[in-house]
Amino acid sequence: MSMDRAADRTRKPAFLVVDDDQDTAEALRSALCRRFEADYEVYAISSARAAVELLEGFCARHQPLAVVIAALSMPEMTGVEVLVQVRRLHPDAGRALLLEGFSRRETELVSQAMAMGRTDSWIFKPWEPAERNLFPRVSELLADWVEATGQPAFHPVRVVADAGAPRTHELRDMLVRNDVAAEFLAPDSPSGQALLDAAGVDGSRLPVAVYWRGLVQVQPSLGDIAGALGVPARPSCDDYDVTIVGAGPAGLSAALCSASEGLHTLLLEPRSFGGQAGSTSLIRNYLGFPRGVTGRQLASMAYDQCMLFGAESVFDRAERLDVRGDRLILTLGNGGRVTSRSVVISVGVDYRRLGAPGVEELIGSGVFYGAAVSEAPAVRGHRVCIVGAGNSAGQAAVHLAKFAEHVTIVIRGPSLSAAMSDYLVKEIEAAPNISVRLNTQVVAAGGDGHLEHLTLRTPEAPGPEQVDAAALFIMIGARPQTDWLADTVQRDDLGFILTGPDLMDGGTPPAGWTLARPPLPMETSVPGVFAVGDVRGGSTKRVASAVGAGSIAIHFVHQFLAAR
Repeated sequence: MSMDRAADRTRKPAFLVVDDDQDTAEALRSALCRRFEADYEVYAISSARAAVELLEGFCARHQPLAVVIAALSMPEMTGVEVLVQVRRLHPDAGRALLLEGFSRRETELVSQAMAMGRTDSWIFKPWEPAERNLFPRVSELLADWVEATGQPAFHPVRVVADAGAPRTHELRDMLVRNDVAAEFLAPDSPSGQALLDAAGVDGSRLPVAVYWRGLVQVQPSLGDIAGALGVPARPSCDDYDVTIVGAGPAGLSAALCSASEGLHTLLLEPRSFGGQAGSTSLIRNYLGFPRGVTGRQLASMAYDQCMLFGAESVFDRAERLDVRGDRLILTLGNGGRVTSRSVVISVGVDYRRLGAPGVEELIGSGVFYGAAVSEAPAVRGHRVCIVGAGNSAGQAAVHLAKFAEHVTIVIRGPSLSAAMSDYLVKEIEAAPNISVRLNTQVVAAGGDGHLEHLTLRTPEAPGPEQVDAAALFIMIGARPQTDWLADTVQRDDLGFILTGPDLMDGGTPPAGWTLARPPLPMETSVPGVFAVGDVRGGSTKRVASAVGAGSIAIHFVHQFLAAR
């Protein structure tokens, strides 16, 4: 297809297939046209260098590029080299390598490309039946492209709010982490004003949420929004077999196992299903997802699975735990109470606060604890900083680098490798717009109503250094959310819940223990109360470990209930 002919076409978003075997390229183009031609222009080209020229042509005429599929082995350039140029010219486009098979050489090349962030997926030859081997993979790439580019889509809720207000960040974060497609509009924009006029409100009390069915909420709480989207704010009854407090990976796993095994199950969550993992941009080491899965996708699928098996979810928090006879009493944030024969605590952790001048004043206005996924599109073209050296910080950096002009990771230690997985370290080292400041601290933040600059301090430097920054993402360790349990279950000095053998002192059960047997694994100092996930002392802070712990905890719940 000539450049002149292509330029004359309607500027639908483009697909591009690159393979030096022209017959293969055309066959793949034909297969893609069967499914996607109504909405996308599908191009096929048999020269890698000509493909790069075509990529530049897309830029020149402002034609969006949605998906590129490039053969791994080509004489002029490798498919990986082509996809590197795709990322440079069209950073939001989905990228896949076209493979002959998974030989040892190809496995090594693809593994390296995935680790370095140079491809998003792969497709095997032959791809037929396309309905199974081709279209689902391309659809995954398209879904990511739509999210990254903000292409027009149905929004069940539209919110008029001040962009820099902390409340706006809180609502956006909650909606994104719960996988709700929401559109945020500035009150002084034409579309924002039109929405306010249509809703019959004057905009003096923001935010205003308008739902697809016409419901309007003025200054809604998180619970108001959850209720409008169909998540109950109150339990349907007052007595359960097992109540799970917190819907992170461990809590969702426990709820799934409990409900699927016939236990009357209540799941309490006051913010977002998926917990901290729900804000993770990409989990690459979770079993069964070789191309990776976002925390939000994993949480959404797990939540749906729990509901299908009959678990009842309520958008509320537990604020107190009491023991009365053979029942456990939970006082909820809305003032209600539920009784339960057993309780699984999976409330997770919060990020520790960064005690630097100016940081707290700018939370939600350029300063965020976690939340890199929900804020990433807002930092497009800006310079941002991340404080933290763990996997969450590394995943956030890689994700933000797709949007930001430059990402700087600031860590106090001498190396990333001490706390970060090797594949993330390699991907960060390979990214051209990510830099790492070792042995460095953020000592101040400043800006006029929104973050504009940070002050950094390095021991070797003669004095503080001020750097431009439009956003600061803080991920500096975890603090368990267990203050509400201080008078009930035993915790360690940091607030993590002690369980099982950790409660035994020289073979003696903890004070107040009422049973002849010792505490079961994952059981707390209160019989029938279990702790799983990040909140449990000594746990492995990984999604896969949390999921496994949640299911194992229900095994011990069964033992406890059977003995009762």
